[in-house]
Amino acid sequence: MTQVSTAPVAATAVPGPTGRLRAMLSMSGNPMDYFTGLRDQYGAVVSVPLGLRNLFLVSDPEAVSEILVNSHRTFTKATMSAGRGKWEAPLSVIFGNSLTTSDGDYHRKQRRLIQPMFHHERIAGYGRAFAEISDGIQSGWKDGQRLDMAAEMTELTLGVVSRTIFDVSLDSDMAHTVRTAIPRDEGPLRWDSLPFARYLAMLPLPGNKRFFAGRDQLDAIVYRLMDERRQSDAKGADLLSLLLEARDADTGKPMEDHQVRDEAVTMLMAGHETTANALTWSYHLLATHPEVRKRLHQEIDEVLGDRLPTVEDLPRLVWTDAVLNEAMRLYPPIMGMARRPLEDFELCGHRIPKDSFVAVVPWVIHRDPQWWPQPERFAPQRWLKDPTPADAADELTGHALRPGRPRLSYIPFGGGPRQCIGNTFAWMEGVMALATVGRDWEFEPVPGHTVETLARITIRPKNGMPLTARRRRPADARD
Repeated sequence: MTQVSTAPVAATAVPGPTGRLRAMLSMSGNPMDYFTGLRDQYGAVVSVPLGLRNLFLVSDPEAVSEILVNSHRTFTKATMSAGRGKWEAPLSVIFGNSLTTSDGDYHRKQRRLIQPMFHHERIAGYGRAFAEISDGIQSGWKDGQRLDMAAEMTELTLGVVSRTIFDVSLDSDMAHTVRTAIPRDEGPLRWDSLPFARYLAMLPLPGNKRFFAGRDQLDAIVYRLMDERRQSDAKGADLLSLLLEARDADTGKPMEDHQVRDEAVTMLMAGHETTANALTWSYHLLATHPEVRKRLHQEIDEVLGDRLPTVEDLPRLVWTDAVLNEAMRLYPPIMGMARRPLEDFELCGHRIPKDSFVAVVPWVIHRDPQWWPQPERFAPQRWLKDPTPADAADELTGHALRPGRPRLSYIPFGGGPRQCIGNTFAWMEGVMALATVGRDWEFEPVPGHTVETLARITIRPKNGMPLTARRRRPADARD
């Protein structure tokens, strides 16, 4: 169905809307609904006029596989024109030349160097930290208290990455800088997915100034921690120590300081915000679906009783795992994946020109009724491998696991050689956080609050996520 060609392509033009200004306004407003509507109207490949180039929205899983897996070397992450023929990847303004933003041989070399740090057995060693930090974050909550779960989950995941990446506490200066110094809704991070982003970032706007000042503060802390590690003889298990100890298999050389900085900052910034969003949306969905919430608590009570979860409990937390998977289907952690074709190519019978902007948007794919019956329905039973007789009566039970489904119809962590290297870390952290908090608490929606999405690199609630906390058991029964 899908064919790549580096020769001139004789194929039909890609359908899509007209009007660059209208597309720009829609992209800056509610892009997820806009993209979903374009798919419904025009099909699996849509041409969207955007800036000086067209954006090609691709939502067919087989076509996505062609881009991310089969012909991934035909595409580059460097999608933003930086002038004079130079291209840069989105987010390089904060992540530098890390796994998230780099390309080609450099990316493959870095991936091989860093991959062992995310081996399943090593990540399992962080399980106790996942549970302890999740347990500690709830220590100040009160029965009946209204909480902003977006803020609470950000604190939780920031605590996790602070401990596991830098071996520092949540009240450290590093955690404070990440929490306060990098503005997410203004400056370069706001513009980075739009045309002319590099030029907008150069303007002397207050948000830009605050962003670059915060980035400088964060860099100073990271380099200071690197110096402290080198001056110590201790071999740490945190990821920063492992980055410093890593050696190239061919040359035996360590990474340069700027390389360590780029990878550490990427793990820190991307690692805590994406998981925080996944947990926030999970609690929103649990709060609005009492029957799903009740089953979650029954499973937690049966598996854990009064103790904290361990990594060994994960295979038995089947429903908890299903809740997280389904939450990430409805609310994927990232807004999308951008690629630039290095040559003209053919996709689904359409010509996609060299140096255009190709976008893969998980939200659109995850809500396509062709792959997901009743796509707007929150149904964790989609992910049950061994359903109960009661589950079997629901046509959606086990649907996500059925043979023959396109593999890339579910891409919360991307796909192919560039799939998120921390996907196991994020999944384990998410399931253990849900289980830990669920021992003691359940949450209810706040009457009158309207939940809106904000798609700015990640997908998070626009005005926070206020929920009312209800204690499930007395405080003195907690560990």
